[in-house]
Amino acid sequence: MSKRVFIGVGHGGKDPGALKYIKEADANLQMALGLKAELERHGVTVGISRLKDENDPLIEEIKEANAFAPDVAVECHNNAGGGDGFEVYHQTNGYATKSIKLAQCIEARVVASGQKSRGVKTRLNGSGTDYFGWCRQVKAPAVLCEGFFVDNATDSRDYNTAAKQQAFGRVYAWGVLDYLGIAIKPQVDKPQADKKLLYTVQVGAFASAKSAADLYAKLSDMGYFTFLRNETLVKVCVGKFPTQQDAQKTADDLKKKGFGGFVTIL
Repeated sequence: MSKRVFIGVGHGGKDPGALKYIKEADANLQMALGLKAELERHGVTVGISRLKDENDPLIEEIKEANAFAPDVAVECHNNAGGGDGFEVYHQTNGYATKSIKLAQCIEARVVASGQKSRGVKTRLNGSGTDYFGWCRQVKAPAVLCEGFFVDNATDSRDYNTAAKQQAFGRVYAWGVLDYLGIAIKPQVDKPQADKKLLYTVQVGAFASAKSAADLYAKLSDMGYFTFLRNETLVKVCVGKFPTQQDAQKTADDLKKKGFGGFVTIL
């Protein structure tokens, strides 16, 4: 039987969440969609509170999560208030031990991707129970993730497109998969169905599938959207870009981090 994960998507509809450089509700959704897609690629059964910008009250999210009976539950939010970086809140109730482990697995993947972490945390209300309803009322190991600060210019610049936000969601998924004990599978590129020109950065080409998988894992852990192209050699590529200039920016970034690579057409 496949594992089950429920994703709560913070805010939406009439509730935009935090606002400044980025609308939080939109970023929450894109990160959740990236998380969902990557979990499903690994055979996980996924429930999600919303798939578009619509009203999504927390009380309904919690009802849906409990009805889904997940193995774990993840709530996607982003932050505001003058800070920067990622933080994750765990439960303090009967699920605390598993919740802490889940939070630690996600945090480890986020840090490996290059995002600063403010820590694995808990927050209590005046009654001494979990402050966040998600942590207090979901009947499964659950965490609430705050990915980045929408009112911080640097944080927001790093995650200012749907593609970047979905990539962040995939990083969450790798942490969830680590917790569930599911090995992460390389992303193998599929031939383009249309003729639209796209560019990528080829970082390596190997006769050995293991060598390609090792580089794939290293780049993925750093937060890059990485995939394999099975040709005469197994090619490790980063990104799919609409322009050569966009691809070159990533190639330059990789070079600064000690990787070779060049821009090529998909």
